[in-house]
Amino acid sequence: MTKLALLAALSFVAAVGCAADPSNDGGAEDSATGEDAFTAHVSSHAIVLAHGFDGSLTNRWSFYKVEDKLRADGHVVHAAQVSPYKGVPARAAELAKHVDAAQRECRAKPGCDASKVHIIAHSMGGLDSRYLISKLGYGDRVASLTTISTPHRGSNIADVLLKIIPDDLDEAVNAMASVWGRTFTERELADGSDVKAALSSISEKTTRESFNPEVQDDARVTYISWAGVSEVIGIPNPKDYDACEGKLQTRLGIRDGMDPTLVPAAAFVAHGTELRPNDGMVTVESAKWGKFMGCIPADHLDEVGQPKHGRHPLTGFDHVEFYRKLASSLDDEVAAHSLGAGSR
Repeated sequence: MTKLALLAALSFVAAVGCAADPSNDGGAEDSATGEDAFTAHVSSHAIVLAHGFDGSLTNRWSFYKVEDKLRADGHVVHAAQVSPYKGVPARAAELAKHVDAAQRECRAKPGCDASKVHIIAHSMGGLDSRYLISKLGYGDRVASLTTISTPHRGSNIADVLLKIIPDDLDEAVNAMASVWGRTFTERELADGSDVKAALSSISEKTTRESFNPEVQDDARVTYISWAGVSEVIGIPNPKDYDACEGKLQTRLGIRDGMDPTLVPAAAFVAHGTELRPNDGMVTVESAKWGKFMGCIPADHLDEVGQPKHGRHPLTGFDHVEFYRKLASSLDDEVAAHSLGAGSR
């Protein structure tokens, strides 16, 4: 049982890590010339990109080409880098330093309003951001938080792993996670890993019992969310449409085929035969927070452009175009939120 639990824990830490080869550039096409090219609207505030569990600036969960493309559109962009294997409170404290840095970068650019930032967060990065706003007092410095497949209500794969990892393996699992983390992020961020704290932060139990009741939204911040939907070998789930509230992006009804490395976890994420629509790591329902914009045809890797690629040949989804359009809409979303709050 002990060996099985250790294998399970390390498989989750490393298997998601091997989901995409960071050296494979993949010949991605330039999204700016895609079929949905548009004119960018430059944000008045700096944009902070916040990555999720097991992420960094360059590895398999990084935002592939997003920072460069947004900068090319004229945005001030700061890509945050926090500890890959620590709990939300620790990661949020690190994220705060990056928000401060983004504000400094904004002050150095004429026309950029450094009073606040927009945060675009993938997966666990959204929970870090909510904690930052609510518990670390950054509500006065964040104009908007947009989350993409953040486990706001947890992910059952984390609950499952927490049940099978005995306490006497904590030290070994954390040591292995730190060693692995040093292969893709700075040593000071990789060291001191606390895998159980990280898993607990994204578990359904913790988000339900403590995180969501204690981490309250700030009325000054505009909260926006997106979910990803993907299927094993692309077979449509009839529950997708309702879960996405009728806002499911498809092309000719084609669904995204889930990356094989995500399929084992997806069975637990979906709660087995309940077949809850998900992206391989997070259900659609869990991803909803604030103003729900809908579902994109992407698994948890596709959402950040990994493995490194451009427009999907079947679904038509292009992660760079998605983020370019998202960034261009942020000021308008904040204005609409302020108008709605003022009319109450």
